[in-house]
Amino acid sequence: MIFSIRKRLLLLLLILIGSVWSVVTWQVYVDTQHEVEELFDANLAQNSKVLLTLIKNEIIKYKELDEHLYGHKYEHKLAFLIRSNTYKTLLNSPSAPLFPIFKSNSYNDYQDGKHLWRVFTLQTKHFLIQTGERYAIRNELIEEIMSSTLGSLLIALPLLALLIWLSVGNSFKSLQQITNEIATRNPNQLQTLQIHKIPLEIKPLIDALNSLFIRLSQAFENERRFTADAAHELRTPLAGLKIQAQVALRSTDTQELKQALQQINTSVDRTTHLIEQLLILARMDATQKIPTASIDMHTLISQLVIDLTPQALKKDIDLGLEHSARYNIVTGNQEHLYLLYRNLLDNAIRYTPQDGRITVNLQNLEPNRLTITIIDTGCGIPSDKQQQVFERFYRGEQQNILGSGLGLSIVQKIADLYRIEIQLENMANGLRVTTYLTYELKTTG
Repeated sequence: MIFSIRKRLLLLLLILIGSVWSVVTWQVYVDTQHEVEELFDANLAQNSKVLLTLIKNEIIKYKELDEHLYGHKYEHKLAFLIRSNTYKTLLNSPSAPLFPIFKSNSYNDYQDGKHLWRVFTLQTKHFLIQTGERYAIRNELIEEIMSSTLGSLLIALPLLALLIWLSVGNSFKSLQQITNEIATRNPNQLQTLQIHKIPLEIKPLIDALNSLFIRLSQAFENERRFTADAAHELRTPLAGLKIQAQVALRSTDTQELKQALQQINTSVDRTTHLIEQLLILARMDATQKIPTASIDMHTLISQLVIDLTPQALKKDIDLGLEHSARYNIVTGNQEHLYLLYRNLLDNAIRYTPQDGRITVNLQNLEPNRLTITIIDTGCGIPSDKQQQVFERFYRGEQQNILGSGLGLSIVQKIADLYRIEIQLENMANGLRVTTYLTYELKTTG
């Protein structure tokens, strides 16, 4: 379902503001009513005292005032009544009903027909004075105050809605800017978004999009590199295959034919190995999540030595395993770690001459690190070439040895994934390859 965040925010904010205003308005009404009653009650008491002061030294000459002398529309809603100490009416306003006798200095409500009065009673030694007013005065005042307040609020509500609409729209300009930038991009534009003045709430979205663009860029770059590498490296062996096939077709000599077929077989093996290494490297470059587990490296290396022993025996190489490490458990992907050490050991076998020797050793030489070394009696690697051998398709000076030049590139890629340190060291009669892995505090028994 598609909905407008702007409209939804406007509706939600107006509902919340309206709810808060309702509560505030009710509280204002209650407080206003209380304060109005307090004010008018005080006024009634004050009027009673004023009347008392006026009549103390005066003789009552008239029983009642002229009922036609109203000076204000509210005047008939006000009343006073003065009695003697025998409760005889001495003076009263024209609109004053005959209030009951109430306790002195008290406020009381009195219903006179259809009018409800608020009455204050003040009794002295000689007089009983009562002042009163209809509740209608108070109610009208409260209604006037509330209607004025509510009118202002109702007028402000549409203006507030407009301001919210404009403010929310202005806040969404960054989203619109992002939308426009992405919409105008072509598939090859995978550079990160550079948006200035990003709201805090939108920053995680920008970061996620930029992370996606980086991963996509890496994936496309890996794909382009794989395609270029495959095209470049397959061109030579395929051309060689074609040449050998043409030689075999033209050959009439059995020995020459056999030699051409042998060359074809060697070229096919080399091409197959190259394709396998390219595919492995392509999978390593993929941005998928790699599953990891606890791996017993002694078991893994032992199996690897068993697997490569037939290859070593073809060259009469003495392949051995030495193990003195107590802690052998590391965290990683078993397939990747097997591939790393298989390529290292495979390289050692390839570059070790006939009747040579290769030793694999597992030790705990440093705290928290498992050291695995592969020592061979091969030709070694010149010091100035030891970093270059990890580059793709670098094969060194011995081009006659079957290989693709990708083995150590794969080793370096896996080492980077698991932060495995690799050191190459030339010896008097060979090469020592040392790898350092962080182990778990578990023993293999």
